[in-house]
Amino acid sequence: MRAFTLIELIFVIVLIGILSVVALPRFTGMRDNAKIASELSTAASVQTAIDACHGEWIINEGAFVCGKDIDPSDSTQFDQSNGFPLVLGSDDTHPLNRILKNADNIKWVRDSAGHYRGPASNNGVKPKNPDVAGKPDGNDYWEYNAASGEFRLIDN
Repeated sequence: MRAFTLIELIFVIVLIGILSVVALPRFTGMRDNAKIASELSTAASVQTAIDACHGEWIINEGAFVCGKDIDPSDSTQFDQSNGFPLVLGSDDTHPLNRILKNADNIKWVRDSAGHYRGPASNNGVKPKNPDVAGKPDGNDYWEYNAASGEFRLIDN
């Protein structure tokens, strides 16, 4: 039976060290990128739900049900002139439960001006290149303006 020599073992340890030095930096940004992707996905879900209500308004001219329990004939719930929902949730603790199935998991709030705001980052995630538009950092937030139907990322 032949065993490894000390030189062979040291060579393998050095080789593993070199591989870890090269590979480790590639994996450090994966968590941040996953959070950014999750936030962009949530924002896209909100935008899609709002656009779906608007699309129903265009096609059906008011004779439809938008989301969950939104009455498009009620001017306090739906903008009759632009076709966007004014009330997305039942209260401030559930601000999007009328248009999204899993809205309880989303930490959005509604301010007195009717703007819905959601966090653009849970733990201050910074993209690798902060100058790239559309990728949020820890100070940014998503905003839906119920009066205009505008949905955008606010940079702070």
